[in-house]
Amino acid sequence: WDRGPLSGAISLPAGMVNDQFGMLGLLTFIRAAETDHNLVALALGSDLTTLGLNLNSAESLYTMFASPFAEAPLRPQDVDYTVPPEYLTSAFIREKLAPIKLNRYGEDLLFYLYYSSGGDLMQLAAAAELYQREWRYHKEERAWVTHVQGVEPTVKTHTYEQGRYCFFDVSSWRKVQKDFHLQYDKLEDRPILPTFNAMTPVGVP
Repeated sequence: WDRGPLSGAISLPAGMVNDQFGMLGLLTFIRAAETDHNLVALALGSDLTTLGLNLNSAESLYTMFASPFAEAPLRPQDVDYTVPPEYLTSAFIREKLAPIKLNRYGEDLLFYLYYSSGGDLMQLAAAAELYQREWRYHKEERAWVTHVQGVEPTVKTHTYEQGRYCFFDVSSWRKVQKDFHLQYDKLEDRPILPTFNAMTPVGVP
């Protein structure tokens, strides 16, 4: 800062001193923290070394920390662990294993695979098999839905239909029937399974 003969700061942007979000606002907040110790962390921040963190460590301070913007810790499969070579058997046995045939399994197991394998190829394969069995994922309801067997929609157009449908309620783990106005553009498209060289795609019969 340029200082005049009276040691006053000059040539400052007007926004720094004209509102509570500028330097004067910060100074007021710091002074208030001198009497209210609950404001110290907000005004001055926290010393991370007092929390037991070794800031000079060459390794990650917290291996499960994804980012300041993540809503959850890293999943176990996303953590960079050092795996002993004797456990790295996939490259040697994967071509010898029989492919998983999801069309042989019941819907209850398919729902389990879908909800327990988030972000995994198995989730996509389970979704593809559920789609094959006339289940559709509703993007707004965030639930799987299908027609009630033997019950036709009361209204059906090119963009929507209305009637009684069967939803899979993951919280109670059961199928629930209810009347519903179903818009086709709210349904997820058919899942597309990737293919891999020298491997049979998961879930392909």
